[in-house]
Amino acid sequence: MGFNMDSKIDPNQLLSQVLSQAPKVQKSKGQDAQKLRETTQQFEAIFLQQIFKEMRKTIPEDGLIPRGNASDMYTQLQDMEAAKIMAEQGGIGLAELMMQQLTKD
Repeated sequence: MGFNMDSKIDPNQLLSQVLSQAPKVQKSKGQDAQKLRETTQQFEAIFLQQIFKEMRKTIPEDGLIPRGNASDMYTQLQDMEAAKIMAEQGGIGLAELMMQQLTKD
């Protein structure tokens, strides 16, 4: 799952990408259902990563340990991996809700 940390993430574009795959899934069978599940988990991971990013903005810099580009990049990578793992393990349930919505008859 490749993320570009410097680019702006457009949730509308990601959602339309997921929705464009919906007609290909017929009653969530086989590899199509697995691909859709992976895509919804990726979407949830990106959503969670954005939540982490916004939460970190609320933490004031106290000056005890100066932050730099290296620590910021490490934090972003750490958040990205945590979001990916959370989404794979159920996360906040967004991927599952999307699967239910996209695989309706």
